[in-house]
Amino acid sequence: MLDELNAQQREVAELRQNCVAIACPGAGKTKTIATKAALLLQEDAAVVGAVTFSKDAAIELRDRILAVAGKAVKKRLIAGTFHSLAFKQLRRPGARALDIASDGDRLGLLIRVMQDLGLDGKAEDVIPTIESIKTNFGRCDVDSEDGKLYHGYQDALARNGKIDFQDMLRLSVEGMHDGSILPYPFKYLLVDEFQDTDPLQYRWIELHAKAGSIVTVVGDDDQSIYAFREALGYRGMESFIKEFDAKPVVLGSNYRCRSEILSAADRVIRNNVDRIAKVLRAEKGAGGRVLSSRHADEYIEAVAAVETLAPLLGTGKSCAILARTNRILDPLEAVCRSAGVKYYRASGASVLSRPEGALMCNLLEIVERVKETGLDAVLAHMGLRAEQLRALHASMGAELIQKPRAELVELGLPEEVATNYREFMKRLAEWRSLCDRKFYSLTLSGVSEWTLKYAKKDHAIRAIQATYDVVSRLAGTFADRLQFMKQDNNVPTPGALILTTMHSSKGLEWDHVWIARSEESIVPDTKSTEPEERRLFYVAMTRARETLMMSGTSKNFASRFVTEAQIEGVAEAT
Repeated sequence: MLDELNAQQREVAELRQNCVAIACPGAGKTKTIATKAALLLQEDAAVVGAVTFSKDAAIELRDRILAVAGKAVKKRLIAGTFHSLAFKQLRRPGARALDIASDGDRLGLLIRVMQDLGLDGKAEDVIPTIESIKTNFGRCDVDSEDGKLYHGYQDALARNGKIDFQDMLRLSVEGMHDGSILPYPFKYLLVDEFQDTDPLQYRWIELHAKAGSIVTVVGDDDQSIYAFREALGYRGMESFIKEFDAKPVVLGSNYRCRSEILSAADRVIRNNVDRIAKVLRAEKGAGGRVLSSRHADEYIEAVAAVETLAPLLGTGKSCAILARTNRILDPLEAVCRSAGVKYYRASGASVLSRPEGALMCNLLEIVERVKETGLDAVLAHMGLRAEQLRALHASMGAELIQKPRAELVELGLPEEVATNYREFMKRLAEWRSLCDRKFYSLTLSGVSEWTLKYAKKDHAIRAIQATYDVVSRLAGTFADRLQFMKQDNNVPTPGALILTTMHSSKGLEWDHVWIARSEESIVPDTKSTEPEERRLFYVAMTRARETLMMSGTSKNFASRFVTEAQIEGVAEAT
């Protein structure tokens, strides 16, 4: 087992004291943890704990450990997420049965609490506030609005005999602290992605260490990108080293990136001050490429990205386009759709599945007479109410037609609504005439312009614009184009171009990576701190094995992180 590890990995595996393994991207940390756990399980009667942040990661780690150590040690390996292990502690013999609140339960209780307190807004929007307070052990000003909301919610849970997901860990920690719950009898405890631990999770680990467990934590402060979830990052790693005299070991060998990519990423991350110093080594050596490019707008940028990566997919290479936010993926998805490129949008809902885009497609089918009915949704988008639509159908039947204003007013439509209805029906006749003469471009522009006129929300405007961009790039009748769009090329299969956010890319890797909209005001995002945004960009850069492109538009200056990367050989584009 040890022969397959490098010197630093082997040191971590052989240490029998508290240890902090600082693992750079692509350092083989899972292999190191699995090997160490398998070695520890060779000790007679030693109980080993392995904690991860997700169920899938816990299953993968458990399987890898048992594949090396053998099934005979299965009962002495306790692997799971923080919350699953805490839940088992709460289900100790003699304890009352636990009723975990579902998402629907939680929202229902919050809605009632907000009503009782006279608070406006959506229940979904206050959930992060509740979770943040729980992460900090329920500490809050009881007289503040947040404090009243938290205590009201907790009282509501208690009255209904429920706890929520976050309560599992909180109650476990409280129980171990007051002695009503025993820590797990771990001789050794291994913790993955330690930089992502919040104060509650840190306390759970701390209590096991104080109970006698020898703890090995593995993580990378440079890849701490969840400060908005209260992740401790560098502070947590430094604190653990000092509190438990843990030995830090840097796993600096990167087995993923070519040296050109790793060096550029290193030049970026070194601009952060509060970080554990480390020397990175690209074990694959040279041979990679790092470029940047600028484009007139986001759609020209998207075309360049897709045209560059699509041929590489055809050669069996894996490719991904990363963005700071889900919204930036919309034009990229639109270009993939119109070009017929198989892709998988791994983050965020498809822009073409949103109701405003579906409404515009429905209107195009009505214009082309593929459908003769179905105007209700279109007129509702314009502002007609249900009773007004019923009055129109009662007078005209299923197919709505043009009527004099006076007749419409007699049906009960206000004068302004009657005028808008007549104007729409006039436009519909004009669009049909253009469509009959195969002036598809003019027809599409008119339909898009009208649909945008009544769109009130930013997400609705983006959905309409993205739908227009896809339809306008296709050829043939609208029926042909819409049929093409219905083809399911958004599938998570080999050979698909991955579209995802920087946050969602963590833990993944591809041969070729393109970071879109690498611009000031996009990344760093002004809602986050610069060090956090730099770590996020570093994570995005180090997803690439062979080539990395960082592109932007001429709307903004290039991101300061692109400048910090000091890239040689900049590719210019228009």
